[in-house]
Amino acid sequence: MVTDRGMRVDRWGDWRLWAFALSMLVYGAASAPAPPGIRPQELLVFAGIALLAGMAGPWRFFSGIELGRAPAPMAAGSIILVWMLWQGLLRGLWNGWGLTDMLRDIVPMLFLALPLLLAPILGRLPADRADRLADAAAMAGVLFTLRWWREAGLALSAVGTAPLGEGRLYLLTSALVPFASVWLGLRATRWLLSPAPTRAEWVQALLAAAGNLCCLLAQAATLHRAGLILSLLALGLGMGRWLWRHPALFVTGFLLATAALVGVGARVAGVAALLADKTESVGLNNRVGELLAVLDQVGRDPLAFLVGDGWGALVPNPAVGWWRVSYTHSAASYFLLKLGALGLTLMLGLAGLMAGLLARAARDMPMLLLAVSPSLLLGGFLHTSFKYLCFSILVSLAMGRAYGSLYQR
Repeated sequence: MVTDRGMRVDRWGDWRLWAFALSMLVYGAASAPAPPGIRPQELLVFAGIALLAGMAGPWRFFSGIELGRAPAPMAAGSIILVWMLWQGLLRGLWNGWGLTDMLRDIVPMLFLALPLLLAPILGRLPADRADRLADAAAMAGVLFTLRWWREAGLALSAVGTAPLGEGRLYLLTSALVPFASVWLGLRATRWLLSPAPTRAEWVQALLAAAGNLCCLLAQAATLHRAGLILSLLALGLGMGRWLWRHPALFVTGFLLATAALVGVGARVAGVAALLADKTESVGLNNRVGELLAVLDQVGRDPLAFLVGDGWGALVPNPAVGWWRVSYTHSAASYFLLKLGALGLTLMLGLAGLMAGLLARAARDMPMLLLAVSPSLLLGGFLHTSFKYLCFSILVSLAMGRAYGSLYQR
C-alpha cells in the first residue's frame, strides 16, 4: 500500500501501528499515569511501544548510531538526552541514593526519549492514519476518565455543588485527559462541518462529543483549574477558527451555546464559584515554595548547584507537607534538583529544539497542536505529568507529524 507521501507501508508496519494503538488503549483501561509498579498491563503497554520502535531502536538511539542519519535538531536533542541520562546516573551513584529512588527518575527520563525515537517512524504516516493514532490516544484519555467516574460513583449531581476527590490512582492527572477534552471536541466539530456528513461521520461526531463532555465534566468536578481553563481555551480557539469561516453556522452555534447556558447556567456558576474558592484557599499550591526548597538544597555548594543531586535525590517539599519526596510539580524545579543548572539549561535547549520543529510545522497540524498544548503547558509548569508515559506519547504524536511535514515530504 502506497501512502499519500509516496511511501510504502507494509503489512508488518500496519500490525505495529495496531499494536501501538492497542497499547495506548490498554494504558487507559488498566494502567495508571503513575502506576504503583510494573505489572502485566504495564508490560503490555511497553510491548506495544517496543513493537513500533523496534527492539534495536533504543540501543541504536542511546549508543549514538543514528546520529549521523538524523536531522541536526534531532541529533542535538539525542545528544542532550544521553548526556542528561548519564550525568544524573553518575551523580546519583556518587551520592549513594537508593536504587529504587534512582529508577523512579531514570524510567521517566527514558520516556522523554520517545519523541525523538518515534518521530522518524510516525513521520512516515499519512495524515489520516496519524489522526487515527491521535484518536486512540484520546480514547485512552476517555478510558482513564470513565474509570475515575466509576470510582466516584457517577456522581454527576456533584458537579458545581461540591468538589469530588482525585481517587486512588489519580487517573485524571494523565496528560491524555486534557488532550481528549480538546481533540475529541475538535474532531466532532470537523466531522459535523464537512460538506455532506455521512452516517458514519455523524456517529463518530456524537461519540467524540460524548468523550469530550465526559473529560471536561470530570475536570470540572475535581476542580482541575488549569486543565479545565486551558482545555476550554484551546477548544474555543479551534472551534472559533472553523465557525468564523461559516457565518450561518457561527450564529447557530452561538444561539445553541446560549440556550445551553440557560439550561445549565446554575451548574456553570457553581463550578466557577468553587474554582474561585479553591484559588483563594490554596493559591498556586506552594509552587513558589517548592522552587525555593529546591534552590535551598542545591545551593549548599557550587558543585550541587551546577550538576544537581542526581537521579534518586529527595527534597523536603512544602507542596506535600514537607515530606521528603523525589518529585516536584514543575519541570524546571525538578531538573534543577536532579541535574542542576547545567541539566536545566540542557533541558531548556531540548524543549526549545522541539518547540522550534513544532512551530515550523504548525500550518500542517493546527488541530493537533491546539489539542496537545494544554497538556504540554500543564506538564511543563504545573504538574508532575512531564514524567508520565502519556506526556511523552503526546509529544511523540506531535513530533511525528512535524518530522513528516519538514523532513519526509
